[in-house]
Amino acid sequence: MRKAFTLIELIFVIIIFGIMSSFGADILYKIYENYVYSNTFNRLENQSEAAVKQIANRLQYRIKDSTIARDSLNGSIEPIGSNTGNNETVLEWIATDIDGWRGTTDTTAPIDPDWSGFIDLRASTNTILNSPATTINDTDLGLFFIGSNVDLNGSAFGWDGTTNLTGLGASASIKVVDIAGSAITLANNGNFDGTDVYEYYQLAKEANAVSLEGTDLYLYDSYAPWLGQQASADNRSLIMENVKSFKFTSMGDILVIQVCVSDNNVTGVNEYAICKEKVVF
Repeated sequence: MRKAFTLIELIFVIIIFGIMSSFGADILYKIYENYVYSNTFNRLENQSEAAVKQIANRLQYRIKDSTIARDSLNGSIEPIGSNTGNNETVLEWIATDIDGWRGTTDTTAPIDPDWSGFIDLRASTNTILNSPATTINDTDLGLFFIGSNVDLNGSAFGWDGTTNLTGLGASASIKVVDIAGSAITLANNGNFDGTDVYEYYQLAKEANAVSLEGTDLYLYDSYAPWLGQQASADNRSLIMENVKSFKFTSMGDILVIQVCVSDNNVTGVNEYAICKEKVVF
């Protein structure tokens, strides 16, 4: 009875194991590589989707005529319809007070809106506009008449940061107003002579900006351009890191935004990026 392998048999076994281990290493490497790609893809997909959703949720409650583009934060402005979509890294707009209009700021029943968005022209005068069902008491708010003509220059909404619109009255696209109950008055105690007063309006308490700074994408809030204020680092929050590009363009009142995020840690790839787009009406 044979009790051991011959030398030739052992050599064959070693060769076979060597061949199998070579293929096995390649298979394991491919499995690991596919895992890295899949994990990176899913992570970037989720991050970019979350970013465009967060921005779109804010943009849908914008005063559409107020939307502008900038090359840098607080830089020169461009109407959103005129931007090239290549060099602009800041998208900025005035946000309508949707919570006050819906009454969601009221915690006691019945749930009533803070302001109605409606002007009773028959009950108004050249110094006081009557807004039925409005109960808010606040000062230095921004009021925009829906349907009014807009000239997006620096002082139309206060985007230039140097003009307090309380002194502009009729020439400003957004009016600085004080509201006491249903009575709306200009903040400078002036009158609405020379102002085209429309039946419907939107009310604003703050502006927003989304700014790509390096590879970080930030959201700015809590400032009022109509009072000469500009976006400040004191009121910003990080939306996402490792952003490759932030682009936006418009088609009339429709905005298209795109966020691209990247990862340079994928094996064998210098940079791996995924882009997400969203249309905002």
